[in-house]
Amino acid sequence: MSVCTFLASDVPLEEWRPSQDDPLSVNLDGGEDNCFFSYPFSEVRTYTSKPFGVVLSWNGSERSARKIMEYIKMAIQKSDSIELWHVWLTDYYEFEDRPFLHQKVLAFSQLSPAHLQALEDAEIWNTPDKQYPNRPSFYCLTITRE
Repeated sequence: MSVCTFLASDVPLEEWRPSQDDPLSVNLDGGEDNCFFSYPFSEVRTYTSKPFGVVLSWNGSERSARKIMEYIKMAIQKSDSIELWHVWLTDYYEFEDRPFLHQKVLAFSQLSPAHLQALEDAEIWNTPDKQYPNRPSFYCLTITRE
């Protein structure tokens, strides 16, 4: 299993593929839009009630975060809200090891690259529940139009 960052929506989300062979390289001359890519996430319903999702892969740069924000801005024009998740991929959880969910709601106008970086850097295995130390933490940032 592994860590996954994905977007979830009530409407289909566009797949975004970089134009170069190395999608996560930083293009210092700023010519190509190869800062991130997204691809369909079929397991989205495991984590949320929203039916559509895309996995996000990015290089962690501010330029990448701004491109993702542009992507979210386009997507949120078709939906009331978009969820940005950071999770540990798995099939199921027993009651006592169910994830601890950290949720926050933010208007798109307040969204910054720092929010995306903080979510990406959030620790999954930080054992927030002392009674059940094997519980991972999941993070969901709900981004609303305004």
